[in-house]
Amino acid sequence: MNASGETTSLFGVILAGGVGARFWPLSRAAYPKQVLRLLGTESMLHATIRRILPLIPAERLAVVTNAEQADVIRLDLHHYNLTDIPLWLEPQRKNTAAAVALAACRFYSCSPDACLAVFPADHYIQDEPAFLMGLLQGLRLAHRGYLVTFGIQPTRPETGYGYIKAGEPLDANGTSFQSAAFIEKPDLNRAQAFLQAGSYYWNSGIFLFRLPDILQALQNFLPEIYQKFAQLKDDDTPARLGEIYQDLPDISLDHGIMEKAPNVAVVPLNVGWSDVGSWGALHDLFPQDGRGNVQLGRTIDQGSRDCLFFTQDRLVATLGLDNIIVVDTPDATLVCHRQQAQQVKDLVRMLEEKDCVETKQHLTVERPWGSYTVKDSGPGYKVKQVVVAPGKRLSLQLHNIRAEHWVVVQGTALATVGKQQHRLAANESIYVPPQTAHRLENPGTDPLVIIEVQTGPYLEEDDIVRLEDDFWREVTAAN
Repeated sequence: MNASGETTSLFGVILAGGVGARFWPLSRAAYPKQVLRLLGTESMLHATIRRILPLIPAERLAVVTNAEQADVIRLDLHHYNLTDIPLWLEPQRKNTAAAVALAACRFYSCSPDACLAVFPADHYIQDEPAFLMGLLQGLRLAHRGYLVTFGIQPTRPETGYGYIKAGEPLDANGTSFQSAAFIEKPDLNRAQAFLQAGSYYWNSGIFLFRLPDILQALQNFLPEIYQKFAQLKDDDTPARLGEIYQDLPDISLDHGIMEKAPNVAVVPLNVGWSDVGSWGALHDLFPQDGRGNVQLGRTIDQGSRDCLFFTQDRLVATLGLDNIIVVDTPDATLVCHRQQAQQVKDLVRMLEEKDCVETKQHLTVERPWGSYTVKDSGPGYKVKQVVVAPGKRLSLQLHNIRAEHWVVVQGTALATVGKQQHRLAANESIYVPPQTAHRLENPGTDPLVIIEVQTGPYLEEDDIVRLEDDFWREVTAAN
């Protein structure tokens, strides 16, 4: 079959439900790793979508995430004009087996003989044409009834990845193999032995299979998941999906199916892959200076070696460091040894136990209409800088508890307060009382910048009743 004929029945699902705690303080619960722009100007989610569009068009793609991250994922798709890609929300995080089962059942209902490719949302691939050729190889194997996984040619004795052992070849060219075993993350001695043997590959977490075959595998090896999702309907409510997820096992596709099924194939890839799993991995993906340092942002260093320096707003100066990671954001700074980069997630867990807001949200928050940045806060008040993009407007909303004072700094604002509209220029202001419908709009061609001073006994973002909205956000009728 030619490439175009092969791919007409190929669907794709992108798994985008993780947080990426190892990338704290840049990654937060409300701003997870998959929407970070770690490697350039595009998010990791968008890079994943763009990479596979030559084989799988947007109308045959879907993104699976959880309800907590829905808004930020939708916002990322909105930024890249990809809002036609459906977003399927899991009510709970139940690992990859449940997410794949959800996607397989949804796609099966519209195309029961199709194939499904599964992609993590946050990986890096350097050689994208070679990657697409590997997917075509996997698609041929899927049509032969194999559950296909993609193994990465190892370049070092890595102890942070699982491995796949290749068995008997499945073609004359030795470009695919029966899977002989899945191996958990090894110690250094075993990893060195795997590298020397040449028949072991890193487990990429990328899969491809026919929908009937993966559903049969679910029925055989994870019947409790299969039986739950067999009841799923396209029009099921979030409450119904919540019932389905309530008692699902928390298990990965690897452990639940790929390690057990007899019809698993592995396609080796040598494509410059990285799971970008930690700040240490990021160090390996950027050019280094003569002392092995990677400097991203406003940094000045003298005498350090093999370090990663990542900064945003502030200047960071370093002196005589060795194998250290420094990540500076406006409200939190991480300093750790490169060998302990994987343990950043343990540090985040400690911060979550202390209910530190720095694990949840950044000071600057993107919105579909622009952004806001918290400048100061204290008992009874909060100060924000609000930037509204040209031609955009916030939702028509009210707050039950807080009041707001708006001062225009730059541009022209069209402010709705109650039933009145006011056109405000720079240095003009307006007061918004509690329980009063209001809206801020930028009618101009330049960004609108205002200072918003919130006052009241409760100032959190959930004190919003949206009456109208130009975007996807839920509208609630006022009481």
